Amino acid sequence: MKSVLRYFRWPAVSIFTLCAVIAISSCSKKDVKQDEPLINPSGDTGGAADTGSGNVDTGNAGDTTNSGDLQIAYFDFDSYKINGSARGALKANADWLKSNPNATVQIEGHCDERGTTEYNLALGERRANAAKNYMIRLGVDKGRLSTISYGKERPADPGHDESAWGKNRRAAFVVLSR
Repeated sequence: MKSVLRYFRWPAVSIFTLCAVIAISSCSKKDVKQDEPLINPSGDTGGAADTGSGNVDTGNAGDTTNSGDLQIAYFDFDSYKINGSARGALKANADWLKSNPNATVQIEGHCDERGTTEYNLALGERRANAAKNYMIRLGVDKGRLSTISYGKERPADPGHDESAWGKNRRAAFVVLSR
């Protein structure tokens, strides 16, 4: 019996080690599921604090927004759910679009510097699409809205602290035509 176990011990250890390495490496990135809802149906913010919203500041480094008429929707960390402050900004933007019926807008999804480039591009896309879908629910024609994700590549604030990160987790609006 000992001679049989001797032949199977090494492959078993190798297989166990391989499985452990695969399990650990698969935990290093958060999986983004494509079938998750883009807007929390209950409207719950998940208990996270709102980071606020305000008018677009065209003076921010890296911010490509070109209109002082539209507001930025801010998001909580690692989230694309529309929170209270984002709802207010998106409602104001929807009202602006309704009063400017020929305007078209591009919604840019942005993230803070934490996370991989790939993950942040996916999260930025989800943020832009969440903002777009929310505005469509508010009555804006979907043909007037387009989206793009910049992930972490165009920060509004180049800092490396929570204040900067809060400004970078956003959906910004660029007027393409009036």
